[in-house]
Amino acid sequence: MTVADPDWPFDDPPNVAVITIHQIIRGEHIVDYVAHDDDDGAWQFLNRAVDFRMADAMLVGLSEMVKFDSSLRELWDLPYGWCAWRDGKDQPWHRAMKEPEEE
Repeated sequence: MTVADPDWPFDDPPNVAVITIHQIIRGEHIVDYVAHDDDDGAWQFLNRAVDFRMADAMLVGLSEMVKFDSSLRELWDLPYGWCAWRDGKDQPWHRAMKEPEEE
């Protein structure tokens, strides 16, 4: 039995799978864009300078992303269908509702 982290801010459990890319995990780029999908509640931790390709995609635990970048804790209350972005590693996060995706 594991003891829950009383400081865990997210509604999702620490082990929920989230989407990111190899370039972030390898330290080549920072997370500067976060999406919280409206349709399934999935989290995406990406970099706007890197064109997303499935070949670069990775599934990791939410807690691993938060350990990797503690500023992500600030986004614990990002609503479904919203995104957040920042202009650099030590810059503040900005939030907005995501534009509907074209089918």
